Amino acid sequence: MLETDVLVIGGGATGAGVAWDVALRGLRCVLAEMDDLTTGTSGRYHGLLHSGARYVVRDPESAKECIDENLLLRKLAPQVIEDTGGLFIGLPGDDESFEEKWTQGCAAAGISYRKITPAAARQREPALNPALIKAYEVPDATCDSFDLGHVLQKGAEAAGARFLTYHRVEDFIIEGQRVVGARLLHLRTGERVQVNCALAVIAAGPWSEALGRKAGMAFKMKLSRGANLAMNVRWVNTVVNRLRVPGDGDIFVPVGTVSVIGTTSVKTEDPGDTRVEAWEVRRILENMEPVTPGISRARILRAWAGVRPLYDPGGGDQREAARTFQVIDGAADGVEGVVAIIGGKLTTFRLMAEKTVDLVCKKLGIDKPCVTASTPLPPLHQAGVTHFHLLRGRLDQLEHGATPGALLCECEYVTSAQIEEALSVGDVVTLNDLRRDLRLGMGPCQGGFCAFRAAALRHELQRDTPQHSQKLLAEFVERRFGGVQPLLWGHNLRQALLAEHIYGRMLGLTPQKGIETPLPERTRTGEHPALRSPKPNGAQKKLVVVGAGLAGLTAGLAALEAGARVEIVASGQGALILYPGWLEIGDVPALAKRAGHPYEHTSAALAEGLGILSRAVDLAPGPFQAVTGLGTLRPVDIEAGGTLHQISKGQPLLIVGVQGWRDFFATLIADQLNAEGYQARAFNLILPHLGGNFDTWPLDFANWIDTPDGLDTVARQVKARLEGAACVGFPAILGFLPETRARLGAALGVPLFEIPTLPPSVPGTRLFRALKTALMERGGRITIGPRALGLALENGRVRGVHIETAAHGRPRTIYGDAVLLATGGLYGGGLESDYSGRIWETVHGLPVKTVVGEWFGAGLLSGQAQPIHEAGVVTDAHLRPLNGDGQPAAANLFAAGRLLAGYSPVIESSSEGVDIASATFAVRQALELASTVLA
Repeated sequence: MLETDVLVIGGGATGAGVAWDVALRGLRCVLAEMDDLTTGTSGRYHGLLHSGARYVVRDPESAKECIDENLLLRKLAPQVIEDTGGLFIGLPGDDESFEEKWTQGCAAAGISYRKITPAAARQREPALNPALIKAYEVPDATCDSFDLGHVLQKGAEAAGARFLTYHRVEDFIIEGQRVVGARLLHLRTGERVQVNCALAVIAAGPWSEALGRKAGMAFKMKLSRGANLAMNVRWVNTVVNRLRVPGDGDIFVPVGTVSVIGTTSVKTEDPGDTRVEAWEVRRILENMEPVTPGISRARILRAWAGVRPLYDPGGGDQREAARTFQVIDGAADGVEGVVAIIGGKLTTFRLMAEKTVDLVCKKLGIDKPCVTASTPLPPLHQAGVTHFHLLRGRLDQLEHGATPGALLCECEYVTSAQIEEALSVGDVVTLNDLRRDLRLGMGPCQGGFCAFRAAALRHELQRDTPQHSQKLLAEFVERRFGGVQPLLWGHNLRQALLAEHIYGRMLGLTPQKGIETPLPERTRTGEHPALRSPKPNGAQKKLVVVGAGLAGLTAGLAALEAGARVEIVASGQGALILYPGWLEIGDVPALAKRAGHPYEHTSAALAEGLGILSRAVDLAPGPFQAVTGLGTLRPVDIEAGGTLHQISKGQPLLIVGVQGWRDFFATLIADQLNAEGYQARAFNLILPHLGGNFDTWPLDFANWIDTPDGLDTVARQVKARLEGAACVGFPAILGFLPETRARLGAALGVPLFEIPTLPPSVPGTRLFRALKTALMERGGRITIGPRALGLALENGRVRGVHIETAAHGRPRTIYGDAVLLATGGLYGGGLESDYSGRIWETVHGLPVKTVVGEWFGAGLLSGQAQPIHEAGVVTDAHLRPLNGDGQPAAANLFAAGRLLAGYSPVIESSSEGVDIASATFAVRQALELASTVLA
């Protein structure tokens, strides 16, 4: 049981500001927040420290409050503020009468403004529309609300306040008609805590009305949800507003390393409604396009929404509701001992707190003046003022090797040392707490890589259970995914599909059922006698393949074995960098029965394709229980390249990691295996740092382990720690040479297996090199680098592929008898998409099966097929892409691999199977049809 004078409920800027004010007046104070600080509206706004100029016409009272507090906060908390300045710009078509109303309103509110020329505005912000016709400067700024919450907590605690995060108010203790305390539930431990108080302050933003009802108050609120979009760079360095009546999508705010555009205003009844709907994204982009042309085609990092807790007893829509605030005394509803503060803006939090605590002191009979207007907030860090918007300090340290620990989040420069410090001295419970404290996962990948690293490091430091660690990881990944779900096109869609591969296959957070499929006999030559018939001029037929992923390379080998000439061109090595070390083919018989699935026509070619691959790389039949990067088990159909070994619960296992390495965590893997009934222990190698001032990549370790010194170092350290282990699991970094793994196994005297790391994948690189080498040894040609720019068509047939060259605008054409597109899907680049919902094929503009409605209908880790997986090129039974009339686009044009429509590779566990089967089948069809035509 706790005793205090004032219980503050809510840990946003207003609640923390109230606690700071109460403590500075010498009163005892406890603040209770059901989550971490600034997780509600304060942490979900656009970052603007208002000058008030946005409100001078419609809400002059709020405008006056904003400018007064803006000027104060610059003095009290410069460590959380960036003085960006602001611009109000007029564009052709804007209401010209608004300008005079606006300037008069600014003058009345005491807001300084200065008219500048359009040229001066564009010199300051070159991204602005050249057509702008007027511009004004105002004293807008930006504020980091997360850092603001922390300095308010530090200031309040220094004055004696106590903060209880993750404590939810279950009910109030009411005696007679007076609130005398509250019962809290500690959401971390389940402990129930009673806090007795002389007076309670409800400062819970949109949740205030519900809490007020629990206390016996009857006030009503108007909730308005507003969406914001974070762009991937600072398009502007100045806050930009439209010089017109405020509306949707007319404000651009530079915050930190990004810029935020918004916002919308949607009525909601749910205080936790943080949805962003597709129409909101489109509206914001369409409305901002005239301000900064091209913004609608730029990459958006994330979309989020916050709920405005508006005070508007008179009704009206959300845009009309006043942005001012109201302090409500429970006595008006017949209940003493409780007050509520609602409405307002983050900019005015200090003033809101002052007026609230003035009422608190009056009701308690205490004469203590407010001193927050003259009391600077403490520095964010012990070193003094830190400007949150400048990351160059972190980068400078990193580039000069002065940052200790691995770099876990490349986007925001978050190191393992920073996370260790936050876990040891801060009130960090979840990965989302680390995000708010350190900006973990707030960059372009939205936690795609760093989420796993941070979760695994936390697991090891706090000795958590693997089940709880996976739960926290899944929660963080899904919340990050939720913020990009309305933005899944272009780069963001590729990022989501990459995360699907990483968390589904490499890490096993969404395990799928494997299907036992016997490996085909390797006696087949792969040759089709009819395909070797010469052309009239005696030359062999030539197949041009676009794409060098698994489908493209398989197609090349299949064509070579059939006696054709092959030339492959690709801009990169495709999705093989995600290959985990095994082949997944899925439930082939069941999938082949599905109309429109690639296996419908190609399943019979899978055995032939596997036979072709087996002559280039060692394949072994399953089933295997592959160990993933989280230690979970994923059933595997076929092993490729000697990476797996069947483990059993009766044999001791040693899981080997690398000390301090960010992409593999042996302790987490061993803990998960033990939880599943295996006998595993972990050991970390001490290996040299190979990455210079940056981190060591899997490929760096693999190259080093291929050297005699590297192999000897690993063998010597592991052999000393075998201690009866019957099998040893390593991160998948055991060299690129097959003999490296063989020699290591011989030196240790026990079987080895490899466990996937984060990409780039060493097993994938091995497979790419092996297939490329086999192709070139058999006479094939392969060119990596140029993009395919289009197809050369003549009389309904493809004559070749146009590719880019170093001579700008002068493509080269690779001619052939048939062309196979194996360019990948929405991840690999064979398909592209934009915010309008359009999907197109990138080489020739072939018609694509698109998706109507939501592209992702379930969570990223749901294990469910997503609608967008169905997108792709539709073909005939010969795998020839169809044109808009449902006829083959060209008689000798074929498609294979992820470019095809109708399947979900990760969810079906069919990734490699479809690549191999469709490539082999397409080659068979291409050469047979070519023989028919040219015979």
